Amino acid sequence: MSLRLHVQREFRYPQKPSDKELTHWAKTTISFLAAPNSTQELTIRIVGKAESARLNKAFRDKSSATNVLAFPFCAITPYPIAILGDLLMCAPIIREEAEAQGKQIKAHWAHILVHGLLHLLGFDHKTDSETEDMESLETTIMLKLGFPPPYELIGDAV
Repeated sequence: MSLRLHVQREFRYPQKPSDKELTHWAKTTISFLAAPNSTQELTIRIVGKAESARLNKAFRDKSSATNVLAFPFCAITPYPIAILGDLLMCAPIIREEAEAQGKQIKAHWAHILVHGLLHLLGFDHKTDSETEDMESLETTIMLKLGFPPPYELIGDAV
């Protein structure tokens, strides 16, 4: 599986993952669900709270910033196009969540990327069953990446 990753860094942030890390995490996630010889294309845009809140309001009618927004590619074409879509990742929210949950920042970045990518690949968490399936797959992928399970509580963090 090959990946064409485009990274847009609209928010300068010192604790952000490298393009190499983002690519590794994305390829590992996609490899669980894509054909082995496929080529996929993905754009990741790293933003601040203002842009995240603006787009969260426009597309989900929620007035606050969020850790990740997933925009699946959707077009009618005469042949399949291997564009997954776009992920909008909010650096300050990811940092705040990692601190509040007592998680390593890099592990939380990886988890939020995995979570967003699973949305692009058709997963959701609207029902208990969907939530269980998605969280199980996220945990499997995070362990494959060498990170701890993302839904285990650490210390007194909630």
